[in-house]
Parts: sequence; C-alpha cells; structure tokens
Amino acid sequence: MANNFDEKSITISNANLTDVFTASNKTVMYSGTIANKSSVAINVSLKKLDASASTTTNIIGLNTPLPSGSAIPLPKVGLAASDKIQIQSDNASGNCDININLLTDVA
Repeated sequence: MANNFDEKSITISNANLTDVFTASNKTVMYSGTIANKSSVAINVSLKKLDASASTTTNIIGLNTPLPSGSAIPLPKVGLAASDKIQIQSDNASGNCDININLLTDVA
C-alpha cells in the first residue's frame, strides 16, 4: 500500500458537530490548524470518532477557547479505517476554519 499525502480544509458555518475527514484506510493526521475568523471569541471541540469501538475522544479538549483572529495547531492523530475527525463550534454561525494535513494509506 502506498503512502499518499492529502489535505482537507473546511469552513464551519453552524454549531453542529461536523465531519472533517473519514479515513478509508490507516491514516495519520500529522498537522493542522483551527482558526477563528470572527470578531468574537468562540469555543471549539475537535474529536476523533473511533468507529470500531463507537467512542469519541477529545483531541484538543472540550470547548477549547479560541480568541478572535487566533489559531491553534493540532497534534498528530492516528486513524484506523472508518475513524473520523469531527469539529464543533459553540457559535451559531460556526466562524472557524479547519485545515488538516494527512498521510493516507499507511502500511
């Protein structure tokens, strides 16, 4: 199996839990950022859904404060097939962007 680089970028526009990426094979999220693009502080939660155990783990903490105009780096996260990276903002308009860099199809 070859290792392939990929990236995903999305804008969050509501307060719903949103899927950012679903792994089709073993994958490593090796870097990324969440940026607050609004003029007010927001709280964000970044989660990993372990599909095999149906459990969710908070990657950066639950309701992590993100001041206006700021960004936070993301840690490395390993994903198995069908695992998901999910994000949620406490702001009704979302007001954040997430960008993740991935190494997919890891042997």
